[in-house]
Amino acid sequence: MKKSILNLGKFLNKADQRKIKGGIIANCPTYEPSKCTACGGHPLANGCCLGSRETHFCLSGIHP
Repeated sequence: MKKSILNLGKFLNKADQRKIKGGIIANCPTYEPSKCTACGGHPLANGCCLGSRETHFCLSGIHP
């Protein structure tokens, strides 16, 4: 069971690691951290907001 839990994610290549660690991301919409969190996202230090499709709909004010 422990082994299956530890293997839930995927390995990230160097480019993906840089994105998560705050590297330059092209076309990354930036939001205030409080607004990102209020919409269910996870703010990064560089202003990007990681989240689901619903998170970005909330941030943009566009509803599907």
